[in-house]
Amino acid sequence: MLGTQLNSDESRGLLSAIDKMREVLHGERITLPEIVVVGEQSVGKSSILEAISGIQLPRAQNICTRCPLELRMKTAQDKEYATIRSSIGNTEERRIDDLTKIADAVAELTSEIAGVGVDVSSNPIYLTVYKRDMMYDLTLIDLPGITRNAIKGQAADIHEQILTLINKYVEPPTAIVLHVIPASTDFTTSESMKLAKVFDPLCQRQLIAASKIDKYDKGIAEKLQGRGSGSMDLQLGCIAVLNRNQDEIDKNISFDEMKRREKEFFIKHKEAFEHLPDEFKGSEQLVRRLATIQQERIRSTFPGIIKELRKKIAEKTTRLKKIPASMNTETECWKSFQSMVDNYRESIHDNVKGEYDQVASMELNERPSTYAEVADDDRNPNDVKADESQEEAEEEDDSSITEEKNEDHIGYHIYRLQRTFQDECRKSFTDFFSNKYHKIVLREIDRTAGVSLPNFPSYQIIVGLFRKQLHKMPECCHTVVNRIHEYMSGCLLRLFEQAFNSEYPRLKERLKEMIITRLGEVKDVVLERVEEILDMERRVFTLNHYYMDTVNKLKKEDKKQNDEQSRSTATSPFAFGTSTVTLPPLFSNSAVRLASVAKTTIPTAPYAAVSNETQAAIDIQIALHAYSKVVGKRMADHVAQTCYYHFITQCALKIDRHLSGSIPSSELVKYMREPAKQTNLRNKLTRSIQAYEEALQYGVVHL
Repeated sequence: MLGTQLNSDESRGLLSAIDKMREVLHGERITLPEIVVVGEQSVGKSSILEAISGIQLPRAQNICTRCPLELRMKTAQDKEYATIRSSIGNTEERRIDDLTKIADAVAELTSEIAGVGVDVSSNPIYLTVYKRDMMYDLTLIDLPGITRNAIKGQAADIHEQILTLINKYVEPPTAIVLHVIPASTDFTTSESMKLAKVFDPLCQRQLIAASKIDKYDKGIAEKLQGRGSGSMDLQLGCIAVLNRNQDEIDKNISFDEMKRREKEFFIKHKEAFEHLPDEFKGSEQLVRRLATIQQERIRSTFPGIIKELRKKIAEKTTRLKKIPASMNTETECWKSFQSMVDNYRESIHDNVKGEYDQVASMELNERPSTYAEVADDDRNPNDVKADESQEEAEEEDDSSITEEKNEDHIGYHIYRLQRTFQDECRKSFTDFFSNKYHKIVLREIDRTAGVSLPNFPSYQIIVGLFRKQLHKMPECCHTVVNRIHEYMSGCLLRLFEQAFNSEYPRLKERLKEMIITRLGEVKDVVLERVEEILDMERRVFTLNHYYMDTVNKLKKEDKKQNDEQSRSTATSPFAFGTSTVTLPPLFSNSAVRLASVAKTTIPTAPYAAVSNETQAAIDIQIALHAYSKVVGKRMADHVAQTCYYHFITQCALKIDRHLSGSIPSSELVKYMREPAKQTNLRNKLTRSIQAYEEALQYGVVHL
C-alpha cells in the first residue's frame, strides 16, 4: 500500500513540482521541503548516496563534494539516462546516456563552479537520474563534508565556510537533515548533529544513516533504536547501511551485488542484528523511509507554499511599482524634471501665500519614492532591527519635526524677521531726552553762539547730530539681510529636498548649487540697495506730516506741563524769595527728563524763566526725536520691502524659471540616468517576480 502511494503519479508529480520550484527559486527567500545530507569528511557519505541512487559519484582523497549536489532520482519507464546542469554560467541542461560518465560530468561542473582545486561554493549542481530499478522518486541535496583543517590550496577559513553553507540548508523548518555518521561513532558527538540542534533542539527533523556498519561495536542494535551509550532517540529514527569498501570499489562491484551482500551481512551477524527490526537495516529501508518522509512533508506544506508564493509576488510587484521609472530619452527626462520643478514652485508659492494645508497635502501625496524605500526586503535582519530602533527614536522627536516643518512657512517667518528689524531699528536711536544727550546739544549750541538767534538754531546742528545717529543703522540693516538670506537658503533647500527625487544625486547637487549661487547674488544686490538707502538718509528731509505732528504734540504737552507747574508755584506759601526751580518733565510716558537737565537758580517769581540755550536745546531734542521716528518707520518699511522684493518676488517666486532654463534637455539624460543601485534593484525584483510566478505555475497544477 505504501509503495503504491509513493509511486503514484500524484506523488511523483508533487516531488517533480517541488524540484522545479526549488530550482527556479534558488537564491530567493522562501523555504521548500527538502532532504539535506550532511556529515564529516570521510564518513562514507558518498557511499551512502551511491547505495541509494545506484550511480557512481566523484571520489577524492580529500574533499570531493565542493558544492551542493541536488540529486534527483526518478523511475525510468524505458531507457536509462541522466541530465545535469549548473546553476551559474552556462546553465544549459546536458544529457548523459552513459551513466558511468556521471561522476566525470559532476567533477567537471564542480571545477567550473568552485574552481580547480579544493575550495567550496554555495552554487548547486542539478543532477537528475532516470533508472528503471529506482524504488521511489526521491530528491536529496548532498553538501560538502565538514573538514576541520585546511589543506594546501584551501582557504584558511574553509571550516567556517562549510559550516555557514550547512547552516543555510539545515536552518529552515521545512528541511529534513540526514546525518551520515559511522556506526562505531558516538552519535551525540557528531559535529553535523550539533549544528542541526541549534535550529532543531528537539531533533524532530533529524535522522541518521549509520555508515560503515561492518565496523559496528557491541550493542549496535540498541544504539540504532535510540537506546544505550552513544545513541540518540530520534523521532525519524536511525538506519544502518553497508558501504562499499575500497577493495569492492577497486573491483567495481555493482550496486545490485552490494545490496545482496548487505542483506547477507545482517543475516550473517545474527548475534548483533537478530533482534533489530528490518526497518532499521539496509539501504532499501533508508530509501523507503526517506521517500515516506519526503511525501509527508510535501503534502503538509504544499498549500502553505502556494499561499506564500502568491504573497511574495504581490509584495515584490508593489515594491517594483514604487521604483521611479527609468529615464532613457530627452523627452522622458524633461517631463520628469519639469514635474519636479513644478512641485517645487507650487510648494514655494503655497508657503509664501500661507496656504500651509496644501503644502502638507502635497508632501503626503507627491513625495517621490526612493531606492531605500523599496529595498527593505533585501537588507540584513540586523539592519532591519537597527532601522526599527531608529524609527522608534524618530517617533519620540515628532514635536521637533513639526517645528522643523513650520520653519518652511515663508510668509510668517519673513514677517517675524521684519518685525524684529523694526524693533532693532527703533532701539538704535539715542534717548534724545536723557541728561547726557541734553549736555551734548548744549555743547553744540555753544559752538555756534553768536551766529543766529537762540530760537533759530543752526540747521547744521540738527544735521550733524542726526548723522551721528546713523552709524548704528548699517549694523541693523546688514543683520536683517543676513538673517533673511540664511532663512531663505535653509527653507528653499528643504523644500527642494522634498520636491526633487533623491535618486538623481548629480542633478540635485547641480541644482542646489544654482539655488545657493542665486541667493548669494540676491544678497549682494540687497546689500547694495541698503547702502543706497543709508546714503539717502544722510540728507535730513521729510515730506511726512508725522514729523511736524510729533513736534507740535511734544511742544503742546511741554507747555501744558509748564503751565501746571507755574500755577502750582504761584499758589505756594513760599512763592517769594530765592529758591531752586526744576523745569517740569516734558511728558512722562516718552522718557522726557528735562526737569533734571534744566535746573537753575532764578529770582523768586510766579513763573520761572528758562535760559535761551536751554529752550533751544529742548527744541532741538524734540526735533531730533520726531525726525528719528520718521526715519525709523521709513527705514523699517524701505529695507523690509527691498528684502521682500528681491528675496521673495524676484528670487523665490521665480526660482523655478531659473532652474528650468539652467540645464539643456540634452544634458538631462546625463544627469538623470538611473543609478546603478536602482537598476540592479529593478532587475532583481523583476527576476524574483518571474521566478515566483514560474514556481507558482508548477505548483498550482498539483494543488
